[in-house]
Amino acid sequence: MIRIFTALAVAASVATAPAFAASDEFKMEIDVNRTQLETVVGAQEEYDRIRDEVNARCTSEHVAYNFGKALAVRQCERKMMKKVVAYVDHDTFTNVHYQSN
Repeated sequence: MIRIFTALAVAASVATAPAFAASDEFKMEIDVNRTQLETVVGAQEEYDRIRDEVNARCTSEHVAYNFGKALAVRQCERKMMKKVVAYVDHDTFTNVHYQSN
C-alpha cells in the first residue's frame, strides 16, 4: 500500500515539476488606456485585453513544456496579472481583477 502512495507522489511531482521551475522573470510592455478605466465596462474590456496578452506571452514562454504546461501557464498568468494590477494602480481595474478570480 505504501508503494502505491509513493508511486503516486513521485508521478505527481514529476508531472508538476516544470510548473514550479518555471521562470516568469520576463519583461512585457503593457499599453493601458486609462480613459477606459473610468467605467466598469471599460475597465473590464481593458482587463480582458491585457489578460489575453499576458496569457499569450505566458503560453509562448512555456511552449517547450510537455507535462505541467497548463499549471505553469496558469501560475505565470496569476503572477503577471498581480504585477499588472499593481502597475495600473486604479481602483476600478483592481476591482475587476478581484471579481474575475
